[in-house]
Parts: sequence; structure tokens; C-alpha cells
Amino acid sequence: MTADLRDWNARLIAPSPGGLVLGINYSGMHDTAMALVTPEGEVLAACALERITRVKQDGRPFTPLLAGIDWTKIATVAISTNEHFTVPADAHSVLHPVPLPNPHDNYVSEHGPVFLKLLGELPVPKRFVDHQLSHAASAFYTTGFEDATCLAYDAGTNNCPWFGGLYEADSKGIRALDRFAASHYAKITLLYSFVTALLGFSPNKHEGKITGLAAYGKPDAVCRDALCEILTAKYDHLEELVEWFLAYSDSAPPMLVMDPALLERLGAKLADFPRENVAATLQTLTEEHVLAILVRAKERGWLKERICLAGGLFANVRVNQRVHEFVREVFVAPPMTDDGTAVGAALAVAWENRPYSGRTIVNVSWGPDYSSAEIEAALRHFDLKYEKVAGAEESIAAELARGAIVGIFEGRMEFGPRALGNRSILCEAREIAINQHLNAMLQRTEFMPFAPATRLEDAAECYLGVQGAESAAHFMTTTFECTEKTRTESPAVVHRDGTARPQLVTRSSSPLLYAILSHYRELTGIPSIINTSFNIHEEPIVCSPDDAIRGFLRSGIDMLYLQGGYVVRASANSLAALNYLYDSATEAKKDARNSALARIYSERVYSLNAQLEEKEEQIQILAGAADERLRALEAADAEISRLTSTSPETMDRS
Repeated sequence: MTADLRDWNARLIAPSPGGLVLGINYSGMHDTAMALVTPEGEVLAACALERITRVKQDGRPFTPLLAGIDWTKIATVAISTNEHFTVPADAHSVLHPVPLPNPHDNYVSEHGPVFLKLLGELPVPKRFVDHQLSHAASAFYTTGFEDATCLAYDAGTNNCPWFGGLYEADSKGIRALDRFAASHYAKITLLYSFVTALLGFSPNKHEGKITGLAAYGKPDAVCRDALCEILTAKYDHLEELVEWFLAYSDSAPPMLVMDPALLERLGAKLADFPRENVAATLQTLTEEHVLAILVRAKERGWLKERICLAGGLFANVRVNQRVHEFVREVFVAPPMTDDGTAVGAALAVAWENRPYSGRTIVNVSWGPDYSSAEIEAALRHFDLKYEKVAGAEESIAAELARGAIVGIFEGRMEFGPRALGNRSILCEAREIAINQHLNAMLQRTEFMPFAPATRLEDAAECYLGVQGAESAAHFMTTTFECTEKTRTESPAVVHRDGTARPQLVTRSSSPLLYAILSHYRELTGIPSIINTSFNIHEEPIVCSPDDAIRGFLRSGIDMLYLQGGYVVRASANSLAALNYLYDSATEAKKDARNSALARIYSERVYSLNAQLEEKEEQIQILAGAADERLRALEAADAEISRLTSTSPETMDRS
């Protein structure tokens, strides 16, 4: 189902005096997104296409995101790519540690005609901002740092000769110090995606599973040699492996595919290693690759005490932890992947003609929000029984302390890959078994434990080495070693390697979540709870009230809280869930491609049927017991009537 941003865009832009910069990321591949930035450099809004179309990482045209835009308020459109491809005059890097043995120049596709047509239809001036610079800007211009080094690194994109680089940033702007040309240097990101596919997962989607899996294995020297050979001597084959189908399609979502025969041949030397060891070796190799870049930058005097990280590589939270161990202060762009370049391009344009004055963001709640009328309409549409409560944070904390799993729909949707309290699922972390239970409910197959949410003032007693990475941890973008307290009291958030990926919460960053954590600690003495994104596996994080309700009904979580005090309990809505799942299963079965989804729905239908049958049996038992009690009372009444109607003389004789 596709949502319509028309009303939201119009309502958002209406109060603005104008001069806005509209940022767009559109590569014809993945992560299409938009952002609105004020002339003063404040992010007004940002939203990825996937949240509207409900197609994960949707890379189709951006048109649905611009519905309702008042173009008279837009001064410039900033696009996070180059307009034309230009071969760099100097492709040499002094920082990148893996030069290609055979440099080449056939590695970039020109933008498709759909791209040029769409941009031509936009009725305002357009600016093209280099993709990697857009990544760097998305980090630096949201930190509040006076100056910093910025490191960008991803898998590259169309029309851009670079896949990363090192930048210096200060009040005068952002300038490239060294850049990594795709024609001359190997991408560690491509090797990571290759291993992701080789181990049976979806490349460009499930790399995080490899990061999690790595903690269960051990690096192996022979495995490392095989991986290094692929990254160097066999790199041409690695590039041949990857292809985007349906790029620039305006109907079907683009897809990244890998040639299965070539995948098998290229991975032949890795076949005999346990997949956990392959993952561990790759993770270690990736961390060392990034540190090698930083060591060379430090030797040249380019590395400042503060570093900003952006690009898909820095979705790897263990890499980010290693960077923090090397540099005093680290910040990771909360939307570090390509959707974040929509924000970065707009910020780069907004700040280009004046000194940067530093704007520290406290949250990334830049997406759509919904009124009480819209929430109530959704509740009626799904025929749900609900209650409206005051003091919701206390009620939610009490439910969590009793072991309930609670979905949260609050305020504006977060931008980027993390749910940070506005589109979250919360539960206790006291029992390790909750990981398996919650994964089953959300149809996920994860190797990482769920992430904890902890108040900033409680961080020191829960995690080690937080200083200098507090800002990164506000957005759940790095890991830390856990204290004994966390290992003992909240084992469900501690990974096999003893680390956790926390969200450090403040009263200003997420008022509701902060209040829930405060009340929960008062009730239990424990400072952390699980916070995972509110979505079923392979679906984007929920955006609208309808999305949240569908996720609630599909997953079977105990309670749904919707902004304004609306509380929906699973125990009161079994019949509504059953009807929804039945209808959904019927629709899914119409398409053979959704057979797995139909099975999931069917399993939930069977589960709910069993629950209803059990309740009916309980009702029948209670009804039978009530009938027996009633008959006993009737008999007692009859006996009392008989006795009271008997004469005193008769009673004396008896």
C-alpha cells in the first residue's frame, strides 16, 4: 500500500517563508529519499521512499515523495550525485591500502533517461553535489563540531568516480584531502557483500547479519589469504559478479543480483571453512582496512581529534567501535547509507556561502506525523477495541515490567535505519530467551541480540568507553563493551563478544522513551530495555498508523501504544487479528511469489484460532461450573423455602 505525503508536505512547508533546499537521493538503484532544509541549515524534513511504498530500500523514482510540495517555497533542488561522469585527472590515493593490479575505466554507468527526464520536470534550479561529499556533509553538518576529519566509504554509485574519501571540515566548509577512485582501488564493501551472498543472505541488505555472525567464529589465517586473493588478484571477477537489474525502472523496484555460478566459483576456497569463521575473518579484515586508512591519515597530519563517518560501510557498528578506539571523538551520520545523502546534499548547498555555525541534532524525527483523527480512523478501519489512557509512560513501563512486548507509535517517524523510540518495539532484557521469542514474532533471523535503550545518565554503569562517542550512541551507531551489571541484569542485549549497541536516550532526544526508562528503573532497578525497530522482517519500519496496526496484528505483540494515549491490547482483539490475518493470507495466496508470506499468516491464524478455542473451552468450563453453582443455589433456595414453610411444631418434632 502506498501512502500519500500530499497533506504532510503541504502542512510542513506552509509556515516557511521560503528559500528551502530540497535534497534528493536517486541513483536508479536503492534508497531513494528526499529532505527539506531551511536557508539557515536546519533539517525540516526527511523521508525515504521505502517508508511510503512499503518496499525495502526502494530505489524507484522520487515522485511520490514530492506530492504536495509548494514549489514557490523551494529555492534549489540538491541532487546527491554528479550531473556528468568525468574521469578524474588524478586517481591516485595516498591512503587507500588496496590498489588494483589492473586499473580500469569501465566501472560507472551513466544516468538513465528516466533520471534525466524526472530532473528536467522539476520547476526550480538544480545543483549536483558529489555523492561522497554529500555523505560527509550529512555527518559534519549535524554534529555541531567546530572542525573534524570526515571519512566517507560505500560501494559507489552511478556517475561518481569515487567510492569514498577523506575530507577536512570546518567553518569554511568541507574539502577533499584524498579520494578513492573505483577505477584504481578495491572496495572492501564489495567483498563484504560477496560474503553476505556466499553465506546465503541477501547482499546490500543483510550485511549486518555477517557482523553479528562474526562474534560466533574465529579469524583464520588461511581464510584470510583466500579473502585477500579475491580482493586483489580476483577483483575483476568480484566486480563481474554484481549487477543491478531494473535500474531506473519506474515500475518494478531495482534489484541487486549476483551470478550464482560465478559466486560459487569465486568462493570455492572458502567452502571448507565454517561460515562463522568466514564472517569473523572478513570482519577483522574490514576493521583493519579502515584502521590502515586512518593510520596513514594520522601520519600525514590529516587526522583531527574528532572524526565524522558516513557511507554504507559505517552501518558496521563494530568498525565504528574500532574507529572510536583510535580517535578521541567519533560521530556517525545517523542515516549513514545512501538515503542520508539527500540530507547531506541539501545541507552542503545551504551552508556553502556562509560560515558554518554548528548545529547539533538531538534526534532524527524528520518524517511524517499523524493527527488523533487519523489515528482514530485507522483504529475504526481495523475494527479494534482500544482505550485511551493518561500517563501512558507509566502504564507502558508497568506492562514492560510484567514481561509484555509493546509497540510504540509516537510523533514523527525517524529518518535512517534505526528506530529510536518513535517507531519502536520495546520489551525487557532480563532473559536471553526473549531474543528467540521476539525474532519468531517478527519473523527475523538475526545473530545479533537486540539493542538496548538506556538513559544517558545511566550509561557509565552499563557500558565501557562511552566517552567521546556519546553523540554516536544517541543514534545507535556504535558498540561498546558491557559492564558486569549489564551482563548480569540485561543479558538479552549482550552479544557473544560482550558488546552491545545501545541507544543513549535524553529527555530532549526522545521524551516518551526517556520517561518510560525512568519509570521502568523505578519499578525494577534495571536501567535498560530492548528497543528494536517496529517492522516485520523484510519490511521497512512502520510509517503510518495503518502500518503500525498491521504490524501489531501480524506479529502478535502484546500491546500497541499510539500517540495521544491510545492503547490497543492483543488480548482484547483476537477476533480482529484473526480476520485481518485471514484476509491477508487470502490475498497472499493469489500470488505464488507470496507463498512464504501466506504460510506465515496461516501460522498466525492457526495460533489465534487455537487461542480462541482455548478461551471458548475455558468459557464453557466456567459456564458449566456456573450452571452447577446455580443449580446448587436453586436447591438450597428450595430447601430454605421448604423449611421456612414448615410449622414450628413440625420443626420441633423433626
